This record gives sequence, structure tokens and C-alpha cells, in this order.
Amino acid sequence: MKVFCVLVLFMHCILLNAQAIRIESEYLDSLVWSKINRYRKEKGVKPFDFFEDSLMRSFCKRVTVRNASVSNPVHSDSVGYWSNAECLYTHISSGFLAKELITESRNELYEFLAEKTVQAWIHSPTHERLIAKAEFNIATIFTIIQIDPLKEVIRLDATYHALDKEHNTFNRYVYR
Repeated sequence: MKVFCVLVLFMHCILLNAQAIRIESEYLDSLVWSKINRYRKEKGVKPFDFFEDSLMRSFCKRVTVRNASVSNPVHSDSVGYWSNAECLYTHISSGFLAKELITESRNELYEFLAEKTVQAWIHSPTHERLIAKAEFNIATIFTIIQIDPLKEVIRLDATYHALDKEHNTFNRYVYR
């Protein structure tokens, strides 16, 4: 009985110390980008030339970080300055699905979330136009995953930005 009580107390302490996990993964970002490129090819649209990794990506990260900390994500007020397009996506899983996802391997979790993100954008006419527009030749993605094992909740925030080779941004930003 003493062993059982000690074990229960030990498990309770572990659960109290379990903290939410926050993941920023370039692998997941590039996986979403690759899935968008695959979709563009299926539509007969040339894939993106580059995964932008400088100023537009920094801007994309700022938008994603801000949205990951609020309950209702909002579009930035600077589309047109660092990019010509912006798509947002938030996915929250809780209960049984989150519990399953928490126990999956990282690669399976990333694959699930990347597919969910791209499918959501494809099924939104506005977002679909922005990811499939042929004039966009450069894009970036930034994602943040938050896992709360105690509450059994997983939240993904994803942001997409793209540059249109035919139209300059307000500040004339061009990826080099």
C-alpha cells in the first residue's frame, strides 16, 4: 500500500510539472511548402522557385507568433509591404484526437498537420487562389505547434506569404 501511495504521489508530481511544449520546425514549414508545390503541379501551375528565408520569412514568423498567442488569429496589416499574399490557418485538436497525436511520432504529427493545413487552404476559395496563383514564384511558411499534454490539446498556427514576380511590394522588396 505504501508503494502504491508513493507511486500515485510520484505520478501526480510528474503531471503537475508537465508543461506545454512549443515547437517551431523548419521541417514542418518546408513540408507544407512542398505539399503546396505538389498541389500547384497538379493544377498545371509552375511550382515556387524558392522557399523565402529572409525578410519575408521574418515577417511571416512575427505574424505566426502573434497569432499563436491569441484565441482569434487575425491577418496582418502589412500585406503588400513584405509580401503580396497572406494565408492563415489555425487547427486545434483536443480530447481523443489530441491524445492520439501526442503519442504519434514527430514525423507522423508533422505529416498530419501539414496535410490538414494545405487541405484547409485548398478548400477555401480565397486561400486556394493565393496558393495556386501562377504569378507567385516565391513563398514562405511559418508554423508553431503548441502541445499541452495535461489538457490534451494540440494547436497549430500556420502562416503563408508569397511574392508576385509581376508586382512589387510597397517597399519594392524582392527576394535575392
